[in-house]
Parts: sequence; C-alpha cells; structure tokens
Amino acid sequence: MVFYSHNTPQKELIKHLQEVAEYSVRYGDDRFEEVHRIIAYAHDFGKYTTYFQEDRLQGIKSWGDKANHAYLSAIFGAFLCIQNLNLANTLFPLWTFSVILSHHGDIKQFSSTDYLPDVSVRSSSYRKTQEKLKILDIQIEDMVKNQKIILDDYSKIGLQNEVKKFLSQKDIVKEVIKKLNRILFEYEDEPDQDQYWIHQILYSALISADKISAAGLKPVDEKNLNFSVLACNKNEIIARYEPCKLDKMRNEIFSSVLNNLQNAYSNNSIFSITAPTGTGKTYTGFFTAKKLQELLGYNHKIIYALPFTSIIDQNYLKIEELHQSHEDFNCNKSMYLIKHHHLTNQEYINETEDYRKDQSGLFIENWESGIIVTTFVQLLQTLIGNRNRMLKKFHVITKSIVLLDEVQAIPIKYYELIDYAIKKLVELYDCKVILMTATKPLIFSKTVELLENYNYYFSQLQRTTLLPKLDKITIEEFCDEFQKNMHPENSYLIVCNTIAQSLQVYNILSENGTKEEYRYLSTNLLPIHRRETLKELENLLNKDRVILVSTQVVEAGVDLDFDEVIRDIGPLDSIIQCAGRCNRRWDRDNGNVTVVNMVDDRGYSYAARVYGAVIVDITKKLLSDKLEIPEKDFEQLIQNYYRLILSGKVSMQESKDLIKALKTLDFSQERGIGTFSLIEANQNYVDLFIEYDEYAVSLFEEFKKSFKIINERRNRLKEIRREMKNYMISVPLKFAKRYQPVFSESNDLFVIYKDDVKRHYNKRTGLKREEDFDMFCF
Repeated sequence: MVFYSHNTPQKELIKHLQEVAEYSVRYGDDRFEEVHRIIAYAHDFGKYTTYFQEDRLQGIKSWGDKANHAYLSAIFGAFLCIQNLNLANTLFPLWTFSVILSHHGDIKQFSSTDYLPDVSVRSSSYRKTQEKLKILDIQIEDMVKNQKIILDDYSKIGLQNEVKKFLSQKDIVKEVIKKLNRILFEYEDEPDQDQYWIHQILYSALISADKISAAGLKPVDEKNLNFSVLACNKNEIIARYEPCKLDKMRNEIFSSVLNNLQNAYSNNSIFSITAPTGTGKTYTGFFTAKKLQELLGYNHKIIYALPFTSIIDQNYLKIEELHQSHEDFNCNKSMYLIKHHHLTNQEYINETEDYRKDQSGLFIENWESGIIVTTFVQLLQTLIGNRNRMLKKFHVITKSIVLLDEVQAIPIKYYELIDYAIKKLVELYDCKVILMTATKPLIFSKTVELLENYNYYFSQLQRTTLLPKLDKITIEEFCDEFQKNMHPENSYLIVCNTIAQSLQVYNILSENGTKEEYRYLSTNLLPIHRRETLKELENLLNKDRVILVSTQVVEAGVDLDFDEVIRDIGPLDSIIQCAGRCNRRWDRDNGNVTVVNMVDDRGYSYAARVYGAVIVDITKKLLSDKLEIPEKDFEQLIQNYYRLILSGKVSMQESKDLIKALKTLDFSQERGIGTFSLIEANQNYVDLFIEYDEYAVSLFEEFKKSFKIINERRNRLKEIRREMKNYMISVPLKFAKRYQPVFSESNDLFVIYKDDVKRHYNKRTGLKREEDFDMFCF
C-alpha cells in the first residue's frame, strides 16, 4: 500500500513531508531549524490511516471523525519535541502542537479544554475527553496494522525509532497531553512576550511550505536589480519631466536621506523619513530601501506598504517604470516585483513556467518576489493576527526591509500596538523598518530620522495657507457661499466626510451633473470607475478647470494638484494631507486650504459621525483662535496635535488589550488577537455586484457555474470573486434588500442585473440612493 498526502496532484505522503521540511527551513528562521523540521515531518502524520486515505482522498467510504488527521499529527509533533533532548524542557512541544493543530485553518485557541483537556478521572468533562481519546486510539491501532510501511517511510528521514515508540507506547496520547498541560501552566504563570513572534514564524513557515508542496510547486528565487542601475533609470525618467520649483529641494532631500542612511544603518533598525508632501517621498523612500538592501547584501526583500489601493497602483507603476528598461525584468517581472491587495490581478510572470491562476495566486499571496507593493491591511494583519490566509507571509516580513508610507493613516487607537509590534519585530528578527510621512506621529518618536533637518524644509515652503472657518454651516449654505466666492478659473477639491454628504454637495453644485467641470470620487463608485476617474483627473488638471467633490479617498499619496482645497473638518493630520493636494508643485504663489464645519439640518456634525467628537474637538481647539496658518507652521501644528492625543485625550485601551493578548498568546476571536482589524468592519454591510458591462455579466455567469464544480470549486470561486470585486461596492444590508440576493457560501452578495443598471447606477456618481440611504464609509 502507498500512502498519499493529496490527490490533485497525487503525491506520496513521505515525499510531501520531505518537501515541506525543505521549504519550511528555507522560509523559516535558522535558529529554529530543528523545530521547523519536526513540525514538517509530523504535520500530516495522521494521514497514515486507512480512514483518511479511503474517506478524504479516495472517497470510497465515510469514516467521520476517524478520518481527521490534524489532532493526531499535533500530538505526534509534540511527542517528537519531548523526545528531543534539546527541546523537551522548552516551550517548543506546546508551539509544535498548536502550529500543527491549526495548519488547515485559522489559529485556534489551543489552550482551551477542547484541545488540551484534563485527562484525569476527576475531570468534569471526563466522558467527552474519553470519546476523543478513543478515536485517537482507534487511529493508532489502524496505523499499527500498516506499521512496516510507515516505518519504511520514516526511515528515509531518520525518525523510524520515534514512530515505532509512539505507536507502541501505551496511553501515549494521554501522556503527551499531560506534559503539554504542565508546559502551558508554567507559561501562563510566567508569560514571555517573545513567544508570540516565535510561534508565528513556525506557523507561517509550515503553512506556506505545505501549500506550495500540495500545489506541486517549488519556492521561487526572487530577483533584484542593483541600486546603481535603478538610480540611472530614475535620472533618465526625471530628465523627461518639466522643471519644477521643488526640484532643488527634492534632490537635497534625496541625497541627505541616503547619506544619513550610510552612517546609521549598521546600529539601528527603525528609521523615519519626515518630509513635506510633494517633495518626492516615493522615490526617496524606495531608494532608501534599495540602498539598505544593497548595504545588507541583497538578502532582504522590500515590502512597500501603503494605506489605500488607489495609491498602491500609482506607486507600483512608478517602481515598475524604474525596472522596465531591463530585458530580464519584462520576461520575469513577478520575480522582481509584485503588488498584492484584494483587487490584484492573479498573474505571476515567469518565462520558465506557465502557472495556472490558482498557482499564480499562491505565489502572490506568499509574497514570492524581490519587491512587494501592498496595503497596510495585508502587512499589519499579517504581523498581528490569527488568520491562516494572512499568516502565510509572516515569515517574509521577518527577513525584509519594510517601508510604511503615509504611516499617519494608521488609526490612532492602534498607534501603541503598532509601535510595540514593530519594536518586537526588529528586536527578534533580521528586519529593518522605514516609516515615511509628512505628519510624523509622536508615538513613533524612537526612530532614527534620516532627514535630520526636516524642520528646515517645512519652514522653506509657502505653497498653501490654512484658513479655518469653523462656524457651523449647512450643505445648502456651504454651496451658496462656494458659488458666490469661487474664482472662475481655479480648480477646486472639496473633501467631505460621508458619501451622502458628498453626493448632496456634488448634486447641488453641478446641478445634478449637468455642469461639465464637476467630477465626483468616493467608494460609492465601482473600483473600475474610481481608477478611471483618477486617471481622467490627472489628465484634465494639466489643461482644464476641474472641481472635484470627494471623500477622504484623495487624502494620502494621490498625485493630484488643485488651485484651492476645501476640507470639512476632521482629524488635523487628514487636513494637512488634503493640503498636500493644493499647489503641490509650487507653480503658483499660494493656494488656500479652507477648513469648514458642515452640519446636517439638525445641526449635527458630519465629522463627528465618522471620527468621533474627541478627535474633532482637538482639531477645533488647535484651529479656532487662528485666522490663517502658513504652511511653514504646519509641522509644529501637527506635533501639538499628537501631543494632545497622546496626553490621554484619545483612548489607547484597544492597543493595550491587544498587546496583552500578544504576550499571552490569546488567539480568541472574542477578546484576543483574532479581534484585530485595521479597517473597522461595517456591521451588517454586504457586497453589491453591478453588471455594469459585458465583462461583468460574463464574470457573474462564471460565478454561478462555479457552484456546480466538484473539484477545485473553492479556488475557482476565490479567483472569480477577486475579479468581481472590481464591480462591487459595500452597502448596508437593510438597503441591499431592495436588490436581488444571490446565493453564495456566506450569503453576503446582492446583484444589480444589467437591465436594471441605468435605474440604479450612474458612472459619474455611483449607486443611486434615496434620501434615507446614508453610508458613513468613504
């Protein structure tokens, strides 16, 4: 008899265990090589039962719980650690148990009595525990019948004696559980805050290696172009641009940052680049990471993380442009550079292989490339989390240069948590972090600033003036005032806090879209139309007058330049970011950034609905006694803002609770690590798919057909749904019910069919809504 691990493609079980061990060691940490190998060799041990083979692989008989393999494998992995003299008296038996237990799903709360029960007769759950132990005994008895084959397999990796002992020792499962409970008790008595980070790399290395082997793939050797080649390409690209008043400052900042890095890199791990908006931070940050990569011997990947998908696409194109003159890059693009977010096209370009979509997706989700451009969500919810799909790439972060651009966009309540996580990451692993912003939060103050005299550059700028006008004003009053006072030749950006508010402003000012110079942008538009609008705006602003009504989607990193900006009040750092869309290139004397205080008909602030009253009140306090604030004073203003926030005005309790969960390895979804989400979930919101064009219609047809697929249905659905997201917006369930519900595995999808699109959707403003249809997302 031959034991197999998987059917598609069919693979012998021992071959799979050997591959997973090899790949785990490659992905993991050299200090834990012995543990990586034990976990890999044990993780599918439970598949050596005829129950698993006949039920899960051959499908010829249903064996129920007897066909499960993860728990028995986890017990065996812990047993191997206990038998190892180097590991027996450490925490590794417990972590090995946890990692293997959860390798097919999100990390379970392994310390619960469901997984580590009290096996004594006195236990209140004795009967339930005995039932579980009985199934494990039956599985072991089944293995004993095929012991010769199993021992022959494990002799190939030198573990035949351990397997023989495990299969022959009476009450072995009970003994291992008792030992694990003793280790857990000692750990809970004296928690070690390093252990979460060790647990996660063991888990990440296993699940990445397991999925790569199961897919019949091998890890990719990423590629890199060296710093000097890319620097030459940058100079050639910049030479094609029109000269700008900021060019001298950009060059000075670029040179100063790189020079300071040379002196600071060897003794430090966390760096910051604080520079005004529009001064070339994308190039400066990327080349700082490239120089650091060069100084460290080109054995680190670069992870470039940004807050929004719109600016990921923009920055990805800039980095791609730097590489395009290199012939090998065009043949093997994905080995050099990938982008990864929920709308990413799942294509992995490698001239030696023609990968299927699911294989390409696996490489992209594993971050198998030299440079990864991704979102804060992908990065930070991998760093702090319990989700299997996210944690595949945790091991990549531990050996990378991480560039966090627009770091101020992280929610304030998580500042303390992210600061803690970054410090632990660089303390325990070979990782470097660069934080980049125009409004540096004080919580990250213990960094090495690479632009030492950044205050000087802020003081030299006078592109914009902040004009606070904080008396309450309704939307109708605002629109009247705007139309009376606007300059007939100026371009304007008006930033609102909610979708409903922004639509009302747009419809009044544009007379329901009849005025050609007006444009609209928010997440009320489908992603494909948001991208089209941004591209159109880039072209129009160079030659025509544009008035854009938007939500916060334009705040950070979007390369648009208006004559004047009007921002409904909000967090001060958001207002300063908006100011960065005004007179960005400094080709005009000055641009006004007006801050207003819009309220609804009852006098309630739109800003407070989104951000809460505390943040808005802090901003008002700092702006209320000033008639105007020149750009040279922005830096001091933002530091005063963060001081007020960190003085206790804004609660950091969520950060403190999550830090405690990290220290105690509390993975629970109710109160622990599983609760962390960078984007606050909109309760009772669902996806609305709109059949806007023929491609959307064909996608939906493929989606429906996928439910009839027996094999690989999940992969096919995942692939199609990713494409469908370009035609989806998120809406409250109570309003989605007016559209057609669609059966899906999570019952969270509604659709507007092609024949109804004109009635419900407008390409310029998005979803058509009734007056009561309010959404606070942006």
